[in-house]
Amino acid sequence: MNNHVDQRQLGSCDVMLSAISLGTVKIGRNQAVKYPGSFDLPDDDAVRELLACALDHGVNTLDTAPAYGSSEQRLGRLLARRQDWRIISKAGECYDAASGSSYYDYRPAQLKKSLENSLRQLKTDYLDCWLLHSDGNDLANLNDEVLQTLLDARQAGYVRSVGASTKTVDGGRHALRHLDCIMMAASLKHRDELVLVELAEQCHKGLLLKKIYDSGWALTGDNKAAVMRDTLASLFASPAVCSAVIGTSRPQHLLENINAYCLRHG
Repeated sequence: MNNHVDQRQLGSCDVMLSAISLGTVKIGRNQAVKYPGSFDLPDDDAVRELLACALDHGVNTLDTAPAYGSSEQRLGRLLARRQDWRIISKAGECYDAASGSSYYDYRPAQLKKSLENSLRQLKTDYLDCWLLHSDGNDLANLNDEVLQTLLDARQAGYVRSVGASTKTVDGGRHALRHLDCIMMAASLKHRDELVLVELAEQCHKGLLLKKIYDSGWALTGDNKAAVMRDTLASLFASPAVCSAVIGTSRPQHLLENINAYCLRHG
């Protein structure tokens, strides 16, 4: 079996991402998260092993954010060659290490400061995709001033594409009309936002998928392999879908998803 994922275009942008993106929450934050069980953060050697496993199988896209604790900082320190990777990061949600929780700040000046800090932490001069994190109030947060802040960052060359990680259909629809892409939740059970697929196809915009296993809860039964395969087969039916984010700190879990992706038509 050729367990090597393909690269897919993000809408009409000149950005190619691996069909599976490695979500990096679990290398930077283990407080106030929504996963089925608790976990320890991996040490640097374990993160290096995970990154090597990803790259060996074509997974060259990393999903991170300031809200993911030390994720950006660790990636900046541990990525050997920036040019081997595509990096998605975000702004709007901030992490308070003292309390172990998040807060939100969508003021344009704060978004710009967040981007500058992400670039510094990641030790890079650009992001491949920059998204607005959501607190659920998508339409209010995606106001003209915020949209312009995102577009200005792209125009200045600090980011190659811009979008929003949304939680509502109306917010996703608004973002698709004004930005390059959205990251939306979709799984075998959560189907509400899939109404946006047709709009993305019509507008030639990109779709990034999150929570495809309902934050891990869909994989707690005995049929985990079948759930992975059926999920990936269903969600990648549209050419607008560019990449699905798989959050893990374990190479074996990543490999299971890579194999499921490669077997999804079997």
